[in-house]
Amino acid sequence: MTNPADHKADCPVADNTISEMTTATPFQFSATVLGDQIQALIGSELIQVNHILNRQLRSSHEYMGDILQHAGQFRGKQIRPVLLLLCQKAITGNANQTAQTLAAVVEMIHTATLVHDDVLDDASSRRHMATVHSAWNTETSVLLGDYLFSRAFRLAASTGDAGACELIGHATDLTCAGELHQIAAGQVRSKSERDYFRIIRGKTGQLFGLSCYLGVRATQASGTGHKQLQIAGLELGMAFQIADDVLDLTGKEDETGKDTGNDLANRRLTLPLIRALQLASATEQRQIESLLDTSSSELFAEQQQQLSAHPAVRKGVASADQTARRLIDRCFRRFMVLPKSPERQLLQSIAKFAVRRRS
Repeated sequence: MTNPADHKADCPVADNTISEMTTATPFQFSATVLGDQIQALIGSELIQVNHILNRQLRSSHEYMGDILQHAGQFRGKQIRPVLLLLCQKAITGNANQTAQTLAAVVEMIHTATLVHDDVLDDASSRRHMATVHSAWNTETSVLLGDYLFSRAFRLAASTGDAGACELIGHATDLTCAGELHQIAAGQVRSKSERDYFRIIRGKTGQLFGLSCYLGVRATQASGTGHKQLQIAGLELGMAFQIADDVLDLTGKEDETGKDTGNDLANRRLTLPLIRALQLASATEQRQIESLLDTSSSELFAEQQQQLSAHPAVRKGVASADQTARRLIDRCFRRFMVLPKSPERQLLQSIAKFAVRRRS
């Protein structure tokens, strides 16, 4: 079986990124309007997905039950289940139990990666709540993430679709590989755009692409557009991560709902800073490097503020934002392979909004 996750999407990398940037079509939706439309189209399906999740995140053991309940509050906007359900419903027009189960699977895998990420980043808050890592301990976080992965694969197997299980396993492999690449890049403070896009393709893009692909697979429909939808999700996930990296550099914790400056604290150069160094003069490069070399943890907030205010960094942020919008423009067009429907229109609206969010 050819795995769609192996397809090399034409993502922006290395030398051609800055020269090929375009500006996305203006877009005016608010988060409230978008949320209302999601509820109108797939609200009942999302309720069923959350029922499935609640059953999976339950334990008669008090200690474990408390941890699972806490981790269950990290669900947020559930964009991956939303993508899966919308892709499925855009084709069939009806609710699908298999799609709901698979939507719960991808959300559990995502939650597992969040729990592990918080350990790697030594993060204290997520969605305005204490992380499992800070509320309990590192051992609990690692084992909880492993437990969620295990439960997710067991739930996927309950659909009887061995092919879907293989796709889920492969995408999860690549997600973990993306995290390992990020650690390696951080150790040498890589300034390579190729390294950066390789990381975000794995750690974020894969689950977005998997969600879109599984949504179509759940319809059991044949067609040539399946791979295009997988790539659309991949591009959306990459754009989403670029926007997240901009927020990590320029946002505030009360806006993002999680610790900011984690990339700086962990010596990671994300696209805004990579671009800033490319666009800076020699003097500006030395100024930025000096700020990046700040090693005292209590200075990270001041360091973040100085960096985000630096003229070259502001240029880097604008450049990264344009690349995210370019990815979204391509994603938007790929969604056109779906039949014209409110679900397709909402997928395109979600894509446009992904790079304009604040949390």
